[in-house]
Amino acid sequence: MKMPKVFISAGHGGKDPGAIGNGFQEKDLTLVISKYCAKALKRCGVQYKMSRTTDVELSVNETVSMCNKYKPDVAVAIHLNAFDDKAIGTEVYCSMFSQNGKTLATYILNSITPLGVKSRGVKTKSNSSGRDYFGFIRDTDTIANLIECCFIDSTDIKFVNTKAK
Repeated sequence: MKMPKVFISAGHGGKDPGAIGNGFQEKDLTLVISKYCAKALKRCGVQYKMSRTTDVELSVNETVSMCNKYKPDVAVAIHLNAFDDKAIGTEVYCSMFSQNGKTLATYILNSITPLGVKSRGVKTKSNSSGRDYFGFIRDTDTIANLIECCFIDSTDIKFVNTKAK
């Protein structure tokens, strides 16, 4: 029996902090969340590879190349949203062209929302050429989702920082 393989991209890193809010940088929280995901996968006997395990900056192309070289069954990119300090919720992006990607995105979303995070839904986004907007989704050779876990600049911070009030 073939063991499943998962690629986890911890969003941003190095000089790219990503979104900032409530005294946190996205790059730090995505790394923590990604490490928790990796531990859960390991407990379940699932093979995984992380794009980064420290605070280093990788381009989308470097991340996609690393993912494609690993040849996972699925790939996920962990991110946090920011908007106006009032927006809340989690959303999962998938390819416009992949029913399997939509199925995985729905499963991920339905696994996060029981934690109390509001669902903003499974979404797709296109670029001006009518292709998938996110390079991670567009250019990986496998099913890929981008997870916006919550909003870093709102009360959602409590879902990723257990010390937040």
